[in-house]
Amino acid sequence: MEQNINGEKERGNCILKYPKKILCKYNSDKEKILVSNGRYIVIKTIDSHYIYNIKKTPLNLILNKKFILDKIQNTKGKIIDNKFMKFNFLENEYEVNLFFDKNNYNLVGWQSIDIYQNLSITFISSIVKNIKIDENIFDLPEQN
Repeated sequence: MEQNINGEKERGNCILKYPKKILCKYNSDKEKILVSNGRYIVIKTIDSHYIYNIKKTPLNLILNKKFILDKIQNTKGKIIDNKFMKFNFLENEYEVNLFFDKNNYNLVGWQSIDIYQNLSITFISSIVKNIKIDENIFDLPEQN
């Protein structure tokens, strides 16, 4: 996974589990992780710890499979470079673009603008589906 937030690029590995769970471990000196247990999101580094209600972030929409399916059924997608399907929508003050592989319909990334006008672009590669996941990986880390 590669992420770009307002021009700052980060790489890492993520595990997504619907609904609304994600664990990302970034390749950084600060040992950054992002974890959502479905209700809250924690972003933690060696020297910081932030917790957010998921409902106040674009990930509340992006990690909600039912919401995504409803939206793409009612939104006309746009083909990009004859490889991707892009779906754009505005919801709860967030603008979200979802990108799917045109051939196998895998989610391959998203772009969002939050209420503070922060632009976040995430690209997913090396997708592995339907693997058994230990639910404990989505436990929120405690503050140091």
